[in-house]
Parts: sequence; C-alpha cells; structure tokens
Amino acid sequence: MESVFRYLVVIAAVLSTIFWAMPYFDYMWFSNEQLYLLDQNGLGATIPGSEVTYWGTLFVWLILSVGLFYFNRFARVSFIAFYALSLVLGLFYGVQVLTPYESTISTLIGLADGAIITMAYLTSISGKFENDS
Repeated sequence: MESVFRYLVVIAAVLSTIFWAMPYFDYMWFSNEQLYLLDQNGLGATIPGSEVTYWGTLFVWLILSVGLFYFNRFARVSFIAFYALSLVLGLFYGVQVLTPYESTISTLIGLADGAIITMAYLTSISGKFENDS
C-alpha cells in the first residue's frame, strides 16, 4: 500500500509540473488563432496573476508532495488546507482557457489528489502519518 501511495504522490507531482509548464510550450503546436484564445486565460480575474504566484503555487505543491512521500504529518494536513485554499481562490482567477492536453492533465491531477487524500486518511497509510516515520 505504501508503494501505491508513493507512486500516486510522484505521479501527481510530475503531472502538476507538466501542467504548470504547458503554457510555455503551447506555441510549438498551436496556431496563432488558438494561441490568441489561450491568451484570454484569466479574463475578468479579481486576483491579478504574477509569475511569482504562478510558480510559487507549484513550489508549494511540490514541497507538500515531498512531505507526503515521506509520510510527514504536517504535509498531510497542509495538503488538505492548501487544496481547500486553492479551491476557494479558484473562484477569483477569472475565465480559464485550457487546451485538451491541459484539461486532461488537470483531470488526472484531480483524480490523483483525491486518491492521495483518501489513502492518507482512510486506509492503513494513515497510520504512517501518525508515527511520522
């Protein structure tokens, strides 16, 4: 069970990194019209976007993933808190325009995160966090 949990954490971290980097590679395979539509991302946002916030968010997810990988109790609680915060703040990010690849990766990340949360709290893995091994 531990190996499955760790595998999920690594997969979610890799997919998150790919998802965050996708906008920097979209120009390689999309037309100018498609890129124009993708530039509408964040339209109407009440929270202004910035590179620091964008990459800082990924950094936090990756740090939490490392903590989950090593069964750190603080990382488990922080993962839930940061996930909830991200859900609430998502309401203020404006219109999100995703490519089919980004949409698929986003869905896979959501599924992996759900499995991670479930395993971290509702399976025998939860005992690993109690011991903080």
